[in-house]
Amino acid sequence: MGRSVNYLNNAEVVLYFPFDYSDDVEMDNMNWDDMVENLKCEIKAKLPSYYEVKDKWGNRETRIILENSFCSIGISEYCGLVSLSVAPRENDYENYSEGLAIHHANQIRGTLEKVLHDLGLKNLRKVGTFSNGEAVFELAK
Repeated sequence: MGRSVNYLNNAEVVLYFPFDYSDDVEMDNMNWDDMVENLKCEIKAKLPSYYEVKDKWGNRETRIILENSFCSIGISEYCGLVSLSVAPRENDYENYSEGLAIHHANQIRGTLEKVLHDLGLKNLRKVGTFSNGEAVFELAK
């Protein structure tokens, strides 16, 4: 069975984009760490309620890079395909906030799409998934 790029559990918003990176600093291509740092800075500039998170994982393949009181933003990569996902934070003591978190996640979708565009990253839309688990994407409009 094939597989695709992972994203945060219970994600309300998942954006996909291709990223061809290299760890060779002599290359002109932006490397992974630079891209993630640029992405974090741009998101924090447009959505100031988000703060940086160090060494936190949403699952074994999706690294949480930003959080606010409602949502977590995670990033994952597989074979050059990257997912940027937004999921409500799990707060055992604030069950009432789940609806607000879902609304917030959907509200910031357009802002995240603009951040990707501003960084020169092409936003992809998932069209479907084959029975073997492989997904098909097209450029988002």
